[in-house]
Amino acid sequence: MTVLQVEDLSVEFRTRGGIVRALDRIGFAVGAGETMALVGESGSGKSVTAYALLGLLDDAGKITGGRAVLEGVDLAAASPGQLARIRGKRAAMIFQTRARP
Repeated sequence: MTVLQVEDLSVEFRTRGGIVRALDRIGFAVGAGETMALVGESGSGKSVTAYALLGLLDDAGKITGGRAVLEGVDLAAASPGQLARIRGKRAAMIFQTRARP
């Protein structure tokens, strides 16, 4: 059973220099009982993906396409209250830390 389905998700940021497309039609699915890790180079969109799914994009950021459905709730269209109830209970982001020598 799929718990999270992300389809064609796109995110843009308004900057002084114009519009920057941070995500361009990404997609993935996570099944019940699965754990997923986003891995990639710095600047590849890992954090933007998590922020978009959790409704934590900065004011300059906007989901411009696609959808992300978590257990029947479209995260891109969810109200701030719905997202607050989901964060930390049904979905969370684990931040990367640097290993200390």
